[in-house]
Amino acid sequence: VSITKTTPMVNVTRGQMVPYTLTVRSSWTIDVPGVDVVDRYPVGFKYIEGSARVDGQPLEPVLLDGELIWEDLTLTAEGEHTVELLLAPGAGVVEGEYTNRAQARLGLTGEALSQEATATVRMVADPTFDCTDVTGKVFNDSDRNGLQNGDEYGIQGVRLVTPTGLAALTDQHGRFHITCAITPHDGRGSNFMLKLDDRTLPSGFRTSTRPFQIKRATRGKALHFSFGASIYRVVGLDVADPVFQPDSTEMRPQWRPRVELLVDELEKAPAILRLSYLADVEDPKLVERRVKRLRRMIRDAWDSRDADYRLAIEEEIFWRMGKPPEKDRRFASVREDAP
Repeated sequence: VSITKTTPMVNVTRGQMVPYTLTVRSSWTIDVPGVDVVDRYPVGFKYIEGSARVDGQPLEPVLLDGELIWEDLTLTAEGEHTVELLLAPGAGVVEGEYTNRAQARLGLTGEALSQEATATVRMVADPTFDCTDVTGKVFNDSDRNGLQNGDEYGIQGVRLVTPTGLAALTDQHGRFHITCAITPHDGRGSNFMLKLDDRTLPSGFRTSTRPFQIKRATRGKALHFSFGASIYRVVGLDVADPVFQPDSTEMRPQWRPRVELLVDELEKAPAILRLSYLADVEDPKLVERRVKRLRRMIRDAWDSRDADYRLAIEEEIFWRMGKPPEKDRRFASVREDAP
């Protein structure tokens, strides 16, 4: 006796009815009475009462310890019989694969008459109840307070990305929507991160809020993100080797008062400071230390003013020759064929 078990479903969700078909074939040349067909369904699944059919005729099985048993069937000589039923996964079933097993046995002794047949389905998240949708807006934050006021319009064509590779573009009103962005962990939820690609902002715009935001996602609840961007005033400060003492990070005395003048200019209106160093033959490590020292001086002077906005400082290092100078070779190479 051979038995097969099939289902047309591959991915299922909680509460969805899953049809199964058992096909029992007998190679005996005589009828075989007293056969039990046993179906063992996974934990968490439930049999739909009244759904069972044997050769197209209603026949309810006996339910016993997670098994469905169709008792005392007769297999016709060299015949084929089908058993159809419906199962439904319950609310406690988590994502994963679940295998349903079936076998034909001799009812009197319980001896197996066939091999064990299996059919596997995969439990997936329900887009309606388990997935988390993400909505939000990118707006022109003209007052740079991080909140969208009535006269602040949305920005079109800005790209938002997730760590898993999902992406969205804002519409003409600055709105975006990511369907089923994440399936949070059942019970405790999951962190979800969304990043604004500032390269897609219009020319002159810079973010006034965090370019990436992290929120806690729970199943069945949507998340809302809000990103602000604004046109900032950019103040540039260009320095080079003559500003510093030779081979040192100390500024020459005549240039130190310029730091206070720079801070005075930054206080007039919100701005971004672009600090650039034009290097020539200096040691690259010395250049980095000089930029770091100058940045710290400006930051300390700014913090002492108790200004009404947070100063952002961008650093750039340019080399006259396009790259740092190569180190001098102190030792000449020795030819292998030299005496």
